[in-house]
Amino acid sequence: MPSNTYDLVVLGDDLAALVCATLCVRRGMRTLVLGDDRPARYTLGPHKLPIDPASWPSLPGSAGERVLKELHAELAMRRKLREPKIAAQIVAPDLRIDVGPDRLAGELAREVGQDAGAAWLARWERTNELARQLDPLLASEHAFPGVGFFERREVAKVADLVTEQTAAWWADARDAKGSSLWRHLAAIALRHPAPPPAAIARVIDAWRTGPATLRGDGDAIRELFVEKLTTAGGELRAGRISDLGISWGKITSISLVGGDEIGALQVVASRPPAELVELLGKKAPKRLAELADSVAIVGYRYTLNIVLDEAGLPEHMAPTVAVIADPGQPPSGDTAFSIHIGETDDTGRVIATIAAVLPAEGPLDDHQLATTCGELRAGLWKRLADVMPFFERHLVLAHSPFEAKPPHVPGGRGSYDVPRHLPLAMTPVWSGKLAQSAELGALPYQTGMKNLTLTGEQILPSLGVEGALAAGWSAAKVACAIAGKKKDYLRDEVVGATG
Repeated sequence: MPSNTYDLVVLGDDLAALVCATLCVRRGMRTLVLGDDRPARYTLGPHKLPIDPASWPSLPGSAGERVLKELHAELAMRRKLREPKIAAQIVAPDLRIDVGPDRLAGELAREVGQDAGAAWLARWERTNELARQLDPLLASEHAFPGVGFFERREVAKVADLVTEQTAAWWADARDAKGSSLWRHLAAIALRHPAPPPAAIARVIDAWRTGPATLRGDGDAIRELFVEKLTTAGGELRAGRISDLGISWGKITSISLVGGDEIGALQVVASRPPAELVELLGKKAPKRLAELADSVAIVGYRYTLNIVLDEAGLPEHMAPTVAVIADPGQPPSGDTAFSIHIGETDDTGRVIATIAAVLPAEGPLDDHQLATTCGELRAGLWKRLADVMPFFERHLVLAHSPFEAKPPHVPGGRGSYDVPRHLPLAMTPVWSGKLAQSAELGALPYQTGMKNLTLTGEQILPSLGVEGALAAGWSAAKVACAIAGKKKDYLRDEVVGATG
């Protein structure tokens, strides 16, 4: 017998799962998040190191704006944003551009000349119109990808137009001087090796002023949603699932390793369909198995943390740097990556986090991951010297949370105990082709089971953080519709209503 029963159990605690759970509990559903106990940071000595650096989609009309507005969290998010003099930089062979408000025109003219810079700027500004066409998909009242006949029809009208116009724009822009780098920049920003034209336009528009850098990176986002979830009465716990109980085509219970059993009226899963099929066994619907076959792993997210004395940073280095090392190669591995610079601590040390995508053609086993991670790390190390020439002289330690290796510490600078939960499993990067989604969608929300809904980065994998926010909001909309609860279910709600 279940020890407790919830209106909604969310499997997974990534960004999309937390967004979905937080919105549902605010709308009146008794909600439990069953997570993996995966931290957003880990500790080596006095240093708290990021696992998955992230920036916030701050443009008007973004999926983030919609979520924050409903949670009354706009002010809380603004407090977490940094305000650097230079928002970001783009570094490529023979090119370095400082990105920020009112900087772009002058930077392009300085780098490529007045005429070429003006032409490049005109193409850059054209992306604003294209990017705004995605607003009705990512920030309106509809789920995206659409759910139900009428919603899918309305969403398809917008998505088909976006597909047509962004494809035509990219056909003209991709080989033009300067803008040929945009595919790599989008791949870096979204941490996806094959962003479609609509995603490229969205990123390039955002990078006119630069990404919104957070204090604490991905940890800051997680903290915000966990606080909103628990303040509103939601629950968050870690647990490994051993079995899913089924009755009349619905999931009714979730059994955990250790013997605990939890009742569920609904389940939202930020898990790959293949994993759900394995848990359900012979009771898995045919539709879920088809969804598992429709997506593929095209890479894994890799992070390398470097702690160094502040003197090892180049002067005027921005908090976010997109490095396009080889525009002629596919935008993954050590040819296209980002560097995220933290704030200097009281001892004069700073954390530089390198984020890259390890390319793959399907799942890799532990041995394959260990080998390819080592190769990627060596490649990134060489590329890093081109951007930060003196970093090795001032290096304190280097470590990846995804490798079973002790921290690299230069001689005589001490040693560090690695936390027991490391190395962590690498986050896969998904790809799929869902119809009528502007080439952005990989999976739908519906699974063939009456009370099982999908969410997670697997839904809109090529849209990065904004895709996760949209997937979380849309999954909450589906779950609340099934439960018969509306957005204004708690019209007089005051719990957690302040920023």
